[in-house]
Amino acid sequence: MSTQPTLRDWEPPSAELADLLKRGVLILLDEAEELLAAIDAASFEVNRELLDLAPGLADPLRAAGRSNVMVWAMANLRKPGLPVPANLSPENIDFARDVVRHGFDETILSGFRMGQNLAMQAVTDVAFRITDDHDALHDLLRLASRSIFAYVEETLAGITATIRAERSQLRDAASAARAEAVALILEGAPISERRATQLLGYEVGRTHTAVIVWSDEPAAEGALGAATSELARLAGAARPLIVPVGPSTVWVWLSGGASSEIGMRPHQSEDGHAVRLAFGRPGTGLTGFRRSHQEAAATQRLARRLPLRNNITTYDEVEVVALASADEDQAREFVTRTLGPLATAPPEIRETLRTYLRQECSMARTAQVEFAHRNTVATRLERARDLLPLDLTGRTLDVSLALEIARIMGPTP
Repeated sequence: MSTQPTLRDWEPPSAELADLLKRGVLILLDEAEELLAAIDAASFEVNRELLDLAPGLADPLRAAGRSNVMVWAMANLRKPGLPVPANLSPENIDFARDVVRHGFDETILSGFRMGQNLAMQAVTDVAFRITDDHDALHDLLRLASRSIFAYVEETLAGITATIRAERSQLRDAASAARAEAVALILEGAPISERRATQLLGYEVGRTHTAVIVWSDEPAAEGALGAATSELARLAGAARPLIVPVGPSTVWVWLSGGASSEIGMRPHQSEDGHAVRLAFGRPGTGLTGFRRSHQEAAATQRLARRLPLRNNITTYDEVEVVALASADEDQAREFVTRTLGPLATAPPEIRETLRTYLRQECSMARTAQVEFAHRNTVATRLERARDLLPLDLTGRTLDVSLALEIARIMGPTP
């Protein structure tokens, strides 16, 4: 029974056979566009379902296929008939990384087999056109098939190793597929909603709330699970997404935009350590999935640092402090949500309200600081209150911070 040749037992061809192969490769290069188009069509067909989920993989797949053909052809022009090493060109390495970032694995490489078969068919057609000598034809086809099949095997092995190495970097949680999908979403990778839903077994296109359940000390066995189960039950989330990330922390996503006001009772592990919860705000789709978790993580960090009495903390409670480390987009969102139409009102109205709040709501001191008549100040303050989306009472801290941010960052687009 014959075995597939490898690079280790490769025998160089005769000068005559090498020249014949070189002539055939030159013809293939002249007609390369037809072969490459056929390879693209076959690769896309065999991977149709995957490309429907991730259209962004089409161009990298096309580039990889073309690189594979051209590398083999150019190697045989330089050294006809000698082994062609695995093609680990930038096109194939980038393709391997894109496969992982879109949430797939090496099964997508089946398209390369189609390319191998089509290339062999093209070589066979050319071989019959350049010689009618039976023995020469036999040796040429044998040499070409050995070269192509060994080259493709080596290349697939190299790309597969790259894909597996890339995927291994994402396997930090118990379930590799779910952990990979969560990691890809949180880093903003171009994984589609449909593919993420498949990998997670959780519908990411809907509205959901991220929650981090944790204990500051290693929790007793079952404590986090009990708190998570009660959380899901009270939120009415039949199939929450639960991702353990350590012995004392669980990441949770609840469908339906659940809030913290669900009547959770305080939990404690058997050794008396409290089980704590940090809530993000509800969000929709992949962006909401990511942002809600980022908010829950910011809430958890602050809950550990601030003297908060409750074991349940929401992002709304700590947002003012969290903004100290937030990015510009989050800060502008806070300004827009807090000030409403006041955010785009004439600047003197915002400035008068800002001064009024800094002067502890004293009309007289505000008029002095602004060198304005008391009636002018009163008119501006009345206008500012009308523009605010909610009453100023009880919200002076939030409004003051929003006004300070608006003053520093400029008008909200």
